[in-house]
Amino acid sequence: MGMSGYLRKRDVIITMTQFEFKQRYRGTALGLIWSLLAPFLLALVLFLVFRNMFSWVENFAAYVLVGVFVFRFFQVATSVGMHTIVGKSHLVTKTNIDRELLPLATTLSYGMSSFLEILVIVPIVHVLGGNVGFTILFLPVIHFVYIIFIFGLNLFLSSLMVYFRDLNQIWEVITNVIFFASPIVYPLTMIPESYREMYMLNPIACIIEIYRGILMENQILLEKFIYFLLISLALTFAGQLFFRRMQKRFGEVL
Repeated sequence: MGMSGYLRKRDVIITMTQFEFKQRYRGTALGLIWSLLAPFLLALVLFLVFRNMFSWVENFAAYVLVGVFVFRFFQVATSVGMHTIVGKSHLVTKTNIDRELLPLATTLSYGMSSFLEILVIVPIVHVLGGNVGFTILFLPVIHFVYIIFIFGLNLFLSSLMVYFRDLNQIWEVITNVIFFASPIVYPLTMIPESYREMYMLNPIACIIEIYRGILMENQILLEKFIYFLLISLALTFAGQLFFRRMQKRFGEVL
């Protein structure tokens, strides 16, 4: 389904996304606060553990906070997104709904939550020393591209999960590796300069630095953004082709 197809289905997508968003906080008294608590605590622990080691990093508390919150969207949205077909098998086998809309709605709902979470930390980052300025207006564009990237991943993961039910354990290990392979706690300058260009091919490392550029340095890292945009579009296009091929046997397997 191309962009025109999504636009034709926009009412269905909006309804499904709203439902997913409400389901996430259903039965919780504090709603969004709970989703903020876990990353805040993680950022606090990482700051306390590493603050002496990286005391020379300017505004280290804000540095860690932004890294944790940006990575959280990737970690949570993919771990939930991979179950969108298996977890909604009744919709796949008993309705004519376009199956791509299932991972899309989940990705959009978690994208909305993540955007709200990042907006909440903006004033905190500012208080901690971040240089928040006019480039904050570019934040919705950055986050929209990040959602496209996650959607592309979820197309792969959700279709693979139908055939390989232990994928969630494998993906948990992979996300942990990516966490330590990204500049969340340690500064980018720790990577030897000769390897830094290769290191930044990691899209998660790239998007974290893009967010830090906006929230902490009041600048748009245009070269990194263009790279991440191209990766996101290519990943989503490849994900759509892969998903359509794999979905032919969803009914049989489910």
